[in-house]
Amino acid sequence: MDVAITSSGRFRYACDSGKPLHYHSDYQIQLVIAGEALVTLDEVSFLVCSGELVFCRKGKMHAFHATKVEGVKMLEVKFTTSDAELEAILQGIEMKFEDQEKQLYSLLSRIVLEGQRKPHHYKYMSGTLLMECLLVMNRICLQKSLPVYESLPLHQVRLVAAASESQLLDNVDDYINKHIEQSFSLEDLAKGCGYNQDYLYRVIKKKTGLSSIKYVNLVKFERALFLIQNTEQTLTEIGWNLGFENLQYFSRFFKQHGGITPSEYITKVRSTTRTDY
Repeated sequence: MDVAITSSGRFRYACDSGKPLHYHSDYQIQLVIAGEALVTLDEVSFLVCSGELVFCRKGKMHAFHATKVEGVKMLEVKFTTSDAELEAILQGIEMKFEDQEKQLYSLLSRIVLEGQRKPHHYKYMSGTLLMECLLVMNRICLQKSLPVYESLPLHQVRLVAAASESQLLDNVDDYINKHIEQSFSLEDLAKGCGYNQDYLYRVIKKKTGLSSIKYVNLVKFERALFLIQNTEQTLTEIGWNLGFENLQYFSRFFKQHGGITPSEYITKVRSTTRTDY
């Protein structure tokens, strides 16, 4: 697949500044890294905040302006391609979505640095990084249509949180993972994390849309996925390590969250011994 970067950069726009309606003959990726902007694309206007990405197709009218007092900072990469296979992949990328785990921030930052420093082979390196970036973008968008057992459920339910709330969720995850083999109450969870019980429940609900018990179960389910995908433990061993008294109970729990039994999933994941490309 062939791609050519036409420009890249890191930009800051003051409040109420930006770009009026315009179009260009290349594709454009904009990742907001701080602040907020109002974007108009295909006659639709929407807010974009830190951690969100806008993908503009070639020839599309678009505009944006910073809406916060502190303005907006963003990474931007423009590119062209005449590769039919790549353009088919681009069709699967939405015009706005969240950068999960800052995967795209890392790739786009490296592209910008390559262009600024121009080391040996920087065009080839930048093109390779952009190809990875586009494939990750496509995967992120496709995850919304995949069964939950093929995705990263815990990261999907987390919304952009204030630093204190993000730390709270990290503390909750840490407590659950340290006590995942034991039976603990939600009261134990709150006390172990050092938070008021009602406050803990409110933040979990606000930032994930889930009740506390559903969030705990989702952390357990993600751990089950990890153990199936990355260890050779039997399902009985995995269920035991997650605090389930028997395989039947674990199987019901897994199917409820994943839409497939753990025995079906372990066969799907572990049956392949060779992959030909």
